[in-house]
Amino acid sequence: MSSRPLLLALLGPLACGAGQEPAEPAATPREQPAAKKAVAGAPDAKAPDAKAPDAKAPDAKATATNAAAAGACPYPLQLNGTVPPDIYPRSNDTDANCFGWQEFIALNWPVASGVGFGDPGDTGPVAWQGYMSSNQLFRPDGSAPPPWGTPPTITPECLAEAGMTAAAARAAIPLTMSTKFSSEFESGDGQQAAPRNAPAWLGDVRGNNVWYEVRVSEDEYDAIVQNQLYNRDGQAAYYQKNPSTALALPIGTFQPSEVGALELKAAWMEVPNPDDAQWNRYKLAQAVVVDPATQKCQALTVALVGLHVIHKTQAQPTWVWATFEHVDNAPDVADAATTQKVWNFYDPSCQPRTVQVPAACQYKDQASVTVGCDANLPPQYWIGDGCPAPAPIRVTRLAPVGSDSQAVNQTAWTTIRATYPDSVWLNYQVVAVQWSTNPPPQSSQPVAVPQVFNSPSPDSNLANTVLETYDQRSKCIDCHQYATISGSSTLPSDFSFALQDAHPVTAGKPKPLKTAAVKAGYRPLRRIIE
Repeated sequence: MSSRPLLLALLGPLACGAGQEPAEPAATPREQPAAKKAVAGAPDAKAPDAKAPDAKAPDAKATATNAAAAGACPYPLQLNGTVPPDIYPRSNDTDANCFGWQEFIALNWPVASGVGFGDPGDTGPVAWQGYMSSNQLFRPDGSAPPPWGTPPTITPECLAEAGMTAAAARAAIPLTMSTKFSSEFESGDGQQAAPRNAPAWLGDVRGNNVWYEVRVSEDEYDAIVQNQLYNRDGQAAYYQKNPSTALALPIGTFQPSEVGALELKAAWMEVPNPDDAQWNRYKLAQAVVVDPATQKCQALTVALVGLHVIHKTQAQPTWVWATFEHVDNAPDVADAATTQKVWNFYDPSCQPRTVQVPAACQYKDQASVTVGCDANLPPQYWIGDGCPAPAPIRVTRLAPVGSDSQAVNQTAWTTIRATYPDSVWLNYQVVAVQWSTNPPPQSSQPVAVPQVFNSPSPDSNLANTVLETYDQRSKCIDCHQYATISGSSTLPSDFSFALQDAHPVTAGKPKPLKTAAVKAGYRPLRRIIE
């Protein structure tokens, strides 16, 4: 692909390969785009004319003809790997949920040819697994990331511990994040979503850890590389050069057809017995993880249980916020007292367990911690080198899935079932898709947090039970309005928390964060990616 300027100062088009499907994992790496200066003075992008949609947008006449196939959606959902670059139409929450499902289908489209959409037992990669992981993008020493399409390289020491060959490792995903925002070199400052500066790992009903990863689209990767935003120094330099302009990531557009900035945050649950038929309901993957207690690498199978998809588009410059999860994760709080089902994160027969905690792993100086059966309470000790293993955390859903989302789930399942009756994706649901009914232009965003997000819809609390377990009484934007660049508490990062993973440029091994846990002797999970 050719190099492209990013309009970080104000929104502007990118010259990316139009309409292409996401890159495959382990694709031939391409050269990094040349760094370009941010362009100032560009006009704000306008939303597509609703009366004359781009040819790439859903066709209104075809929609009317295929109304039965469309179900709750304004147009039939397409079973292919093309990520929609923008939301159209955009008049209500149903439209937003349909857009979210169309993204979910495309992003989870299998990379390998001849493979069905969600074949049970298939551990092969899907499209979004070819996106760049935050661990590769934001390197510990602040150096430039590898070219797009470069698969992560697991260290020889880790491979030996896991009993894997380098060839086998290329088909596995390295998972080292025990919380949604943490990296290998973070500890107490990393958390699933909240609380801040406190343990926020999640254990399933078996007491196994949930693993997280963050990935970004190629357009977002290019913007970060071109503007040297992959380290803390580069991010600070941007605002030194543009003190009166809020940083802006690229937008998805129909003309030209570009995906724009798109981020994913995934939650994976360990699978102890992958041959059991129960796992035919899950998207599976091969992974290499670092055991939190022993710090030794191990190869295992993991199951996808949660996925955030956030997408910055021309019609929604304050991003579209979609979240999905497995239907077996947790009961609604209203049903918890009567359910007899053993959910992934809720066992009706829960028994409190007491954990003895070494000094280096203690939170609030608690040498003995009881993990009880009250739902949605964050853990009270750290996991990591020399720390106790995770314990089961009881989870309930505080806000039920809304009627609009339920209707679109039924439409999506009907569409998938017609062609792929055994698809694992029939067991995943959209929880909610949040969007703005009156998004402000990019140029009006202040150069300080909070960023402006007008008229959120739905304007109610919504959360993913495995990605926001301990913070279910808020909306996505309540937190993301305050997202800042790395090392700053005021300078905005265009609603993206991913940029906070950037490290300072260092000549050697980065210094550990000075959190309470680190000061007590806690050592975070080791880095296993070269």
